[in-house]
Amino acid sequence: MSDKAASYFTIGEFAQLFGISKQTLFYYEKNNIFSPELIEANGYRYYSLEQYFIFEIIITLRKLGVSLKEIGEYVKNRNIDSLENLLSYKALEYDIQLELLQRNKSNLLIKIEQLKQVKALHNNCITLEPCAEEYFVADTLPAKPCSTKEQINRIAAHNLPFAASEILNEYPMGYIVLQQDLSNPHPPISCIFTRVSHPDEYTQVQVKPQGLYVKLITADGYHSQYAKALQKMLAFIQRNDLEVTGDAYINQLRNYWSTSDPSEYITQIEIPVAYKNN
Repeated sequence: MSDKAASYFTIGEFAQLFGISKQTLFYYEKNNIFSPELIEANGYRYYSLEQYFIFEIIITLRKLGVSLKEIGEYVKNRNIDSLENLLSYKALEYDIQLELLQRNKSNLLIKIEQLKQVKALHNNCITLEPCAEEYFVADTLPAKPCSTKEQINRIAAHNLPFAASEILNEYPMGYIVLQQDLSNPHPPISCIFTRVSHPDEYTQVQVKPQGLYVKLITADGYHSQYAKALQKMLAFIQRNDLEVTGDAYINQLRNYWSTSDPSEYITQIEIPVAYKNN
């Protein structure tokens, strides 16, 4: 065995020690993180035996998600305090990631439960129910008709904070019809809104008041059917000696996420009410 073979690893041998490709070693070399101790004129690369231990640090820190910049700085200035600080910071990052994962898992379970409930819903059933206070973020829609492209632009602007967030929002977007427009033969959609569970994470959060609500679950819940559903609810309100006290909230419980056919959409409409003698 030559002196070089006894004192160095070829790039293939060195890559094999860690179960990685030669391209990975070229990548670290290109980014000035880890270079072979010897590069001959013919381009052959050789790693010293001691470099095994340095690269063990690099590959382990990379596995932990430490950035290349941080790895490069640490490898050049290794000491116990720097290592403690580096690992402590990663532990803190993991705590944040675990909290994010837990939030997303919790929201996924809520969505799964919502889907199960939708499958068990009885359509065209009007109920009178007490509802707890809820929080939502809303954006006003233009009073005048606009193009489909403009509508999508406005919906996208409303959804952007949720799309940009790493946290999955568990509630679908809905619509608001103002109280004064409920009896309109063609009631305009005044706002789009999305319910939120953590109001402190958003700006301009509004409150859906706690109270008594008339609810309708209907399969005739596509946009063109809102007027028909609202008229049915207003007739129920009148028959039961109730009066409307606020805006109507429209939620598509089944929408484009779970069907490609709009005729299969299922909508829940809620109107806040009170007894007239109260």
